[in-house]
Order: sequence, then structure tokens, then C-alpha cells
Amino acid sequence: MSEEIEFKEMKDFGEYDILEDIQKDAWGMPARELVPKRLMYATLKSGGVVIGAYKGEEIIGYCWGWVGKKEKNEFFIYSHHNAVRKEYQNSSIGYNLKLKQREWALDHGYEQINWTFDPLQSKNCYLNFHKLGVVCNSYNTKYWGDMHDNLNRGIDTDRFYCNWILNSQNVQKHIKQDFTDYSKLSLHRKYHTIETEMEDAFVCVRKIKLELELPILFARTPPNFQEILENNIELIKDWREKTREVFTTYFQNGYKVVDFVIRKIPEVVDCFHVLKKNED
Repeated sequence: MSEEIEFKEMKDFGEYDILEDIQKDAWGMPARELVPKRLMYATLKSGGVVIGAYKGEEIIGYCWGWVGKKEKNEFFIYSHHNAVRKEYQNSSIGYNLKLKQREWALDHGYEQINWTFDPLQSKNCYLNFHKLGVVCNSYNTKYWGDMHDNLNRGIDTDRFYCNWILNSQNVQKHIKQDFTDYSKLSLHRKYHTIETEMEDAFVCVRKIKLELELPILFARTPPNFQEILENNIELIKDWREKTREVFTTYFQNGYKVVDFVIRKIPEVVDCFHVLKKNED
């Protein structure tokens, strides 16, 4: 990128007009689904945070979250949007927005950031699990109801609800890229909870295995979610139903997702969630 990107908190309401446009550009969000700028600014003014990615004077992405509370005196930041214009996606801007949000949260006394994401979208899973070090054992069926943007139209909005424990050893290791490499282990089919085959140029689920009890397991996901959604929505619906059963079963059996593997070999990309048996 010819110009350095700056990441900073957005405090001027005059800049907020662009955020609705970024939602449209990043996700194909229709007007009925847009989060209005005033709502984001209201959360900022009541203790939340909106961080912008600036290329010169232009805002090309943003990360938005607010204060949440689960238990007595257990406060965290709920991170709802991490959006980057299509032109600038896949260039680490979303990653750096999350790191800036982490920095802000720690500076303000928060130890945890939570958010939801689709377990079938491999690039997002790689960012969240492998690069940021989140963990997850919470699967939520049809979490957002019916949505009408380009990434969700016509399918169930199942979501992981993840926990980013900001100063945990796991998070620090992943940010430093000092993590366990599961790619070689993922080659062994005895660890696979999902068996697949090729059909009409797309990977489809042939069989799921719900009875495995190994310390480490792998749950495959399609490497090209968006392409399948656009060309074979019934196949994505099948992936959703089968992986829903896999994750809900293994989470109930004491597993959690701790990493995500993208393994590339000539003409083939394999993607796996790494499930680990809880040790406590």
C-alpha cells in the first residue's frame, strides 16, 4: 500500500457519515440492515469505542464496540463491527483494527472482548482464531434471524460467540506468532470430524463423525464460502446443518475451538477448525 494506514479513535461526529457507506461496500448491506451513524456515536459517548482506519484523510475501515456485562462486576467490550472496504480487504487492516481495539480496551481496564462470527467463513475464522487467539465453545443457531446482506441472504445466521481474553497466554502467543502448528496433525483423517468429497467443483460433506474422543479434533469448513453461496445455496445450507451438529455435539462434550488451519497444496485449499478437549 503506497500510503501508511493510521488507526485511531473516531471522536468527531462529522466523520461518521462514511461508516454507513463502508457497511454497504464491505458486506453488501441493504438499507434495512444498516446500523445508523447516530447509534454508533451514541455508544461512543456512553463509554464505547469506534476506531477508524485512515488512509490519509480517507476512512477505509472501522471497528466498533460497546460495554457489556454478564456477571456481577464482570464487564467486557462487545465488538459488533470490524468492517473494511472491499478494495482494502485481505491486507491486514481488519487485524490491525482489532489490535487497536485490544489496546484501547486494556488502557480502559477491560480484560475481555467478545463478538460473533460465522464458523463457515474461513478467512474470518483464520483471523479470529489463528491471528488473534480467540477461543470458542458457544454455538448459536439462527443468532441474527433473517439477514439480507450479501453474506447472509437465504441462509441461517448461525454464529460462534467467541471470547478474546486480552492478556491471556494464548492471545499473547498468537499475536507473537508463537503458537502450536496443527497443520501436520490435520493431515491424519482419524482426527477429522467431517469427511468430504468433491462434487461439481465444490467441496461437500460426505459424512460427519460425532463419536470421536481424541484430545485434538478437526472440523473442516469450505474454503470458498462466498463462491458456494452465490452458485449453490443448497450446498451451503447442507454445510450449515452438518457443521451445526458437529459443533453443538463436541461443545457439549467438553471441546472448544482453539485455532484454525488453512493448508494449501497445489490446486487444493483445506480449512479446519481445531477443537481441543478442555483440560479442567
